Amino acid sequence: MPTHDLSPETQLDRPIREAIDAAVDEHGERIIRMRRRIHATPEVSGQERATTALIAETLREGGLEPRLMADDIGVVADIDLGAPGPTFVGLRAELDCVIVNDDKQVPYASTRPGLCHACGHDVHTSIVATAGLVAGALRDRLGRLPLHHNLRLIFQPAEETAVGARSMIKQGALDGVDALLAVHVDPFLEVGTVGVRVGPLTSAAKSFVIRIRGRSGHSARPHEAIDPIPAAINMVSLLYQIAPRAVDSRSPMALTVATISAGHAYNAIPDDAVIGGTLRTTRMEDMETVQRRMESVVRNVGEATGVETELEFPYHCPATDNDARLIGLMSAEATDILGAGGLKEIADASMGAEDFGFYQELIHAAIVRLGVAGPEERTRHPLHSSLFDVHEAALPIGVRLLLRSALRAAMGYSDAPG
Repeated sequence: MPTHDLSPETQLDRPIREAIDAAVDEHGERIIRMRRRIHATPEVSGQERATTALIAETLREGGLEPRLMADDIGVVADIDLGAPGPTFVGLRAELDCVIVNDDKQVPYASTRPGLCHACGHDVHTSIVATAGLVAGALRDRLGRLPLHHNLRLIFQPAEETAVGARSMIKQGALDGVDALLAVHVDPFLEVGTVGVRVGPLTSAAKSFVIRIRGRSGHSARPHEAIDPIPAAINMVSLLYQIAPRAVDSRSPMALTVATISAGHAYNAIPDDAVIGGTLRTTRMEDMETVQRRMESVVRNVGEATGVETELEFPYHCPATDNDARLIGLMSAEATDILGAGGLKEIADASMGAEDFGFYQELIHAAIVRLGVAGPEERTRHPLHSSLFDVHEAALPIGVRLLLRSALRAAMGYSDAPG
């Protein structure tokens, strides 16, 4: 398990912890209302204006001064706790939803068909916003701590398309930030547990699109056409055969074709076909190897079948890389909040992707898993499921964990032993 032996000067005394816990309890109903409102009105990546406005309004009501990012999408808010320098410990959340139906029978189900917060971003956003409100309410008391950094809240758009973190970085969201913390819900960890891992928590991932151009014609005379569908079928088959054998079988790798589209009529050969999916690896050298094999498959099948082809990788995320000292700090706080049994070490990196990795390429940062599973097995559904939901008792745990950890980092993370 991660070490907890951080320097004594970074410890929060019991009265401060109790004050934070009491303030979080006072916000208990508000955080649930916020989460349910966001859940009921999801917005797709790059269109999160209403969610942005809601968070900005909430922070202003709490006495904070949020700054809206380009096109009024995304929010940054600094909380001055009296630290001497213009540097920050940041808390990050995401605003966008997943393109999936919401089939839950609950009062706060999505009101927008085809869109759902099935990845927990509504939870993350509500947790970070509440952490900011609590810090603002306790500003005078927290300002008496020996802080080296102030706090910054970062609400980014477009995590699902892996462009939001880079957009926020370009707009200066990380300027002056020394360390960054986040949580991600885990639907199979029970409420009252936090999962931690030093180093990679999620894999590197790239989306891919293969465009195949043939020539349309009548289905009764296929010799007069150039059919893109056999080319597509062969490409998918070869990708599934070749990709697993391109890398060492001991290294995790997942290539998944998630969409195939071609034509609309039963009696007409279409002009085009499109294949889309994702490639995920835990090692960048494996990613590059599989990409080369994919390029070879697409090119050679195209030549053999007479179609024109194009292979693109429009979105990518690096693997996450959790800072050991920050994980140690968050582990210590999770243990204090939940007891020793509440801390779970994650043995292997997930094949999921997370654009938090872009921040980690630039600064020290850590993201942990927040258990949101209820006591009944039947209520547990995977991320991106149309039935996904969380046990809301996890929300105040997330607030306590992030705010306490951020304050400890602000008191002396840079001097903490590795």
